[in-house]
Amino acid sequence: MSRLALFDAHCHLQDLRVAHCAPLLIKQASEVGVRWFAVNGTSEDDWRSVKEMGESQSTVIPNFGLHPWFIPGRTNNWLETLKGMLESTPTAAVGEIGLDLGTHGSKIDEALQLDILKAQLTLARNLNRPASLHCVRAIGPLQHLLEEMGTFPAGFIMHSFTGPADAVRGLVKHGAYFSFSGFLTPLRASKARAILQQVPRDRILLETDAPDAVPKVDPKSLLWVPDDSATPTSGEVRQADADIRSCCSDKNDGKTAKKDEACPLPALNHPANIRTVLKHVSTLMGVSEEELSAVATENATRIFSFQGSKLSL
Repeated sequence: MSRLALFDAHCHLQDLRVAHCAPLLIKQASEVGVRWFAVNGTSEDDWRSVKEMGESQSTVIPNFGLHPWFIPGRTNNWLETLKGMLESTPTAAVGEIGLDLGTHGSKIDEALQLDILKAQLTLARNLNRPASLHCVRAIGPLQHLLEEMGTFPAGFIMHSFTGPADAVRGLVKHGAYFSFSGFLTPLRASKARAILQQVPRDRILLETDAPDAVPKVDPKSLLWVPDDSATPTSGEVRQADADIRSCCSDKNDGKTAKKDEACPLPALNHPANIRTVLKHVSTLMGVSEEELSAVATENATRIFSFQGSKLSL
């Protein structure tokens, strides 16, 4: 297997399910060619750990943001804290932020989500930082907000993008990049190809969203978070993936699960599995893995090469 230069454009290695072994995960992923890891914070509770990871790991790009699921737990001065974190960390981008009108996000007022997203996008634009966006069943409201706000010269990432394809052109107009993860693997090939055909080559990114978004492929082809369990079967992956979502959403009110809360480790995604995402997307696009890795890494390096960043090809 050739060594390719890869860029994980969105992951959560500060997540308490994997933070204890994050240095090992980074080392193992680096050994298969991952040069950079954009690690996204989700609330005031983890911004400091993301910052520390960026300081201790030279390949980590810290991102700070208030994810829509964590809006109810925010403090009164969350925005000032976020601004301070970004200003004191010139290498940091904004994320994970966004809108969620799905099963969990629908519990949080849509107008409030929009206000908080607008505040964070305004901050990103004022600081000339890119932003990583979560968008679940909310393309329409997001498009309306972007029409109101205009373009974002530093760009923003539609993370784990799975469509709709007809939204791509309008999002590009405002500065969007599109990052693909293991969530693309269960889509019908025809639907996935339709999405990829709409995305300009200079806007394609790859990510793992680790420790979530386990690719739905043969489990034996994946690298797993180290633990004492045997490699899971396909059925076990599906069940464990569902269990993780339950553990990390319902039982904890959307908060990241703690290590001792026994989320099933076999279903935790490893950042090295970006190789699987690369293979899947390149097959759908009909291009070589070498070509796609070069394009996606160049694109990611471009969007994360804002003033103060430490990147180079």
